[in-house]
Amino acid sequence: MTIHRFLIAVSLVGSIAACSSPSPTPSGDVAADQVEVVRGVPDHGGDPAVVAIDIGESALCTGTLVAPNVVLTARHCVSVTSEQVSCPAHGSQISGQRRPESIRILTGNDLHTAASRARGKQIVVPPGDVLCGADIALVVLDQTIDDIAPLDIRAAGAAKGERVRAVGFGRAGDGAPAGLKLKRDHVLVLDASANEFLVGQATCQGDSGGPALDESTGQIVGVVSRGGPQCDGTGTHNIYTRADAFASLIERTIAAAGHGTHKHDGGKHVEPSDLGAPCQHASDCAAGVCVSHGSQHYCSRTCDKHDRCPTHFLCRKSKGTTSSVCVEH
Repeated sequence: MTIHRFLIAVSLVGSIAACSSPSPTPSGDVAADQVEVVRGVPDHGGDPAVVAIDIGESALCTGTLVAPNVVLTARHCVSVTSEQVSCPAHGSQISGQRRPESIRILTGNDLHTAASRARGKQIVVPPGDVLCGADIALVVLDQTIDDIAPLDIRAAGAAKGERVRAVGFGRAGDGAPAGLKLKRDHVLVLDASANEFLVGQATCQGDSGGPALDESTGQIVGVVSRGGPQCDGTGTHNIYTRADAFASLIERTIAAAGHGTHKHDGGKHVEPSDLGAPCQHASDCAAGVCVSHGSQHYCSRTCDKHDRCPTHFLCRKSKGTTSSVCVEH
């Protein structure tokens, strides 16, 4: 697969419980509007550890604080790479590394109002000169960011059939502007290998280096690497580098930066972003699903016998579609 590097030029101015299988009874009062989750919804401060990375005041990536002075991102964001990169690699893909001080970290929800907090002091990357299976990097900062809790790396890697949450500053689809932090919930993992995993439409230009998060704990499971042939539409896929495959590199970097390998709050329970919140259209919802149930219209998500709904929701067939959605009861 050819790498579409999701880095773009910018102008900077409750506990989970079991639910029923999809109801076999008619449910004509349940309808659902659905869109591709690449479009996402504004994060509104829900993921403060996810930061924007300004690269030489000419390009944009996304990253995540894993220590007060360490940001996790994609290697192609901080390296000089070949113009065309495809996987598997057929030779060297990396010709050099960007100057650490050319990398600027911004916090907030929108590039137009984001605060510039630190610059790079050191860049740490895996050994080798290819991106395939190793598109991950850490930026050690020249200043600490003490008012935002860093995120942990999940010990177990993403598995096929799992659902993750994507967060980033990238475009909300082909041709859309970048710079607003968007979240995309309940993104399906289609396949996984030792160093990477594959999802459907979830990221776009500007999301490079952004995290895939465990939906229940908020821990990091992956870093956006590449995708294509476009951001949304039939046949679009995106690939994440598995964070657990590089856990030792991450831990050593954090320790060397002076913050040890202690846990922050990785075991906390994270509620679904907007499940049950009012909506008019699927594009209003983080998982891309707006349910019409009687006189109610609220954000939901898809479900099946292997993908259970949270407490107080049942999995019901959606009228006129082959999918099932979580319905309040």
